[in-house]
Amino acid sequence: MRAEDLRPEELIRPDPVNGLPFFGSARLVVTGAGPFLSRLGLDLMERLGEPALQAIFFRFGYESGLGMATSLSEVYQWESDLEWFKAGSVVRRWSGLAVEEITELDFDRAAGRCRFQGLWRESFQVRLRPPDQRPPYQQPICSILAGAASGYASACLGREVLVRETDCAFNGAPACRFEGRPVEEWGLTPEQLRRQYSLPEVNDEMDRLRQALTTTRQQLQAQQDELERLRARAVSPSETGFVHRGEAMERVLQLCLKAAPTPSSLLLVGETGTGKEVLARFIHRHSGRADQPYLAVNCAALPPNLLESELFGHVKGAFTGADRDRQGLFVEAGAGTLFLDEVGELPLELQAKLLRALQEREVRPVGGHQTRPLKARVVSATNRDLREMVAAGEFREGLYYRLAVIPVLVPPLRERREDILPLARHFLQRLRPQGPGLTPEAVRRLEAHAWPGNVRELENALEYASVLAGDQVIGPEHLPADLNDTPAALLDHLAGDLPSQEELVRRYTEHVLARTGGRKAETARILGIGQNTLWRRLKEPPA
Repeated sequence: MRAEDLRPEELIRPDPVNGLPFFGSARLVVTGAGPFLSRLGLDLMERLGEPALQAIFFRFGYESGLGMATSLSEVYQWESDLEWFKAGSVVRRWSGLAVEEITELDFDRAAGRCRFQGLWRESFQVRLRPPDQRPPYQQPICSILAGAASGYASACLGREVLVRETDCAFNGAPACRFEGRPVEEWGLTPEQLRRQYSLPEVNDEMDRLRQALTTTRQQLQAQQDELERLRARAVSPSETGFVHRGEAMERVLQLCLKAAPTPSSLLLVGETGTGKEVLARFIHRHSGRADQPYLAVNCAALPPNLLESELFGHVKGAFTGADRDRQGLFVEAGAGTLFLDEVGELPLELQAKLLRALQEREVRPVGGHQTRPLKARVVSATNRDLREMVAAGEFREGLYYRLAVIPVLVPPLRERREDILPLARHFLQRLRPQGPGLTPEAVRRLEAHAWPGNVRELENALEYASVLAGDQVIGPEHLPADLNDTPAALLDHLAGDLPSQEELVRRYTEHVLARTGGRKAETARILGIGQNTLWRRLKEPPA
């Protein structure tokens, strides 16, 4: 999870019993806070003075920020502590405090570093405070904002951070400026800060808040389970474009962009459902051949004789039912792109004819004597290891090198988890544009799943969840059963009857094999063993 992924409609939702608003597991109280705080500030300033007013407001903001950070750490699995920290700026904008912009940032929780500067625009305290309440000596007034940023940053760093407003728009500046650092770098000790503002210990307070959040979440889930009624509605499956955010897929796309304008053949290698055909269309669009045909054939879907005719064409009378000449896809594609999916399923005799066509750049129809020029660019794809097939004599070495002039390895979804949430939201936008999105728990389940079916499985899971959720926000109860298998449930499934060590290893091996869709090479890689060892494990009878 990244800060930019936060969506208010997914975090702020009513509880199912009373309709009260909740932020994650924390109840919200929405009031006319501006007039209330303005009146309260005036009363406090008259009775206690400006310094006391600012101290009280700072403490209010600090504990709010601390609670907000704790809530967000509980409901989301953040990509890094830095992303958790950045989310604070997003939430302070949502909450109406100000539009926050961090201009300088050096944050490293492990090293204990936290230094940042930035701007607050449209501060609600500046907007609400009358000019005649100007403090003496041109003091900044955005103490609630400073407290909220201090509390949030303190939670992220794990020790006290103090944010001070260095310039305030209330005093005529273009925007409010602020700076944050650990309290020691301001010349204070944590004890002095807590004594000055009557603040709690950061770690103790976070532990208390986490316990309270856990209790509230359990209560809300019990209410949700009791009152949940599933309402199905029709949705249409959608064809996705290439949605990605991680570096792994970015490298793939950059390689394809470089190779697309060339005539070189590309071989897309990846598991089922990783988006190889979508990538082939991407290559075609950027190849300079976009105005020419794009044709595709699944080499595993047709028997050899029909596939040969489909690819190369035939002449009238070449076989029973051939009542007219047919050009075949190589010719029909013209100067466009021909995509050969599941090319590893080609029979050896057809491999030989395909190799000759690629070498000679001409094709001969079944039963014919005249050749036709091959102008199309060939892009092929497979979910099999063609090198292993070459070594086993199941795939022609010459054809492999003709097809794999530029091999492109398409990573599985489990190796690019940063793409899971953007893809999920893309599918939901297509399925139900006005839908309320995903609960934090559903996001965690999506990001934790192994996705053996990759992007195709993710799309199907979101379509399934959309049907069950109807107009409601999608929670874990709406996801397919496979996504709700917890680690504890898996352990109970594998070891619930206390098997021997050898039997437990064999069961886990079978579990990994099932998760990889039966791909033995991938299974052996995950388990860290050789394929011969894997074969022996699977063949040995249970103890």
